[in-house]
Amino acid sequence: MNRVPGLPDGYRISPDRVDCWKDWATGWDPKQQGDGLYLFRYTPSRGWRIHGEGSAFNCADLGITRDPDDPPPFCY
Repeated sequence: MNRVPGLPDGYRISPDRVDCWKDWATGWDPKQQGDGLYLFRYTPSRGWRIHGEGSAFNCADLGITRDPDDPPPFCY
């Protein structure tokens, strides 16, 4: 289990519970939360940072243009 950036030290997410899409990643641990996901974004200047929490996210709110050939799995 790996420490989660931007969350208290007690939070851990197993690598097999992390899904990546471009410079975004979601992760969850069923022992520490309900059905929601943590959403992270990577930037070269800051590294991985938590961006939000929930069960699905609005792509437009995140500044992501929906591509039907490569849709982000965490957006509705």
